[in-house]
Amino acid sequence: MQKFFSFNFLHLNVLAFIASFGICYATDFSISHSIKPEPVLLSATATSTSLSEFEGHYKVGTTSCKVVPIKMAFEVKWLKGQGIMHFFFYKTTSDGKSVFVSENFGKGSDQFIFDDNNYDTGKFIRADGKLFNVERMKNLN
Repeated sequence: MQKFFSFNFLHLNVLAFIASFGICYATDFSISHSIKPEPVLLSATATSTSLSEFEGHYKVGTTSCKVVPIKMAFEVKWLKGQGIMHFFFYKTTSDGKSVFVSENFGKGSDQFIFDDNNYDTGKFIRADGKLFNVERMKNLN
């Protein structure tokens, strides 16, 4: 009986030691990694007015529009227009330009084509083929 008890007791001690080592190691690992903040990397070209998102107020030719991201689309409200248009991200061209297209209701799609991922400048191509320059406007309050 004593052999059986000492044998089981030895196994329990070994298991307890292994478990405590694993818990200490896991706790040390998770605490040390959770305390250290990740470095924040800022782009050298980032400015305080650059949003790096397709949103805000844009000058499009002689008019303007307001763009608001919604779920999987972008809501565009034109200054000289009625209603809201929805644009969707379509693709990034081989030269790095982001293309957003409107819904097609049988007359073709309108397109925003931005020069880069800052979405500050680009072109707007209306469904009838007419081309307009696009420029993000300063913050409007």
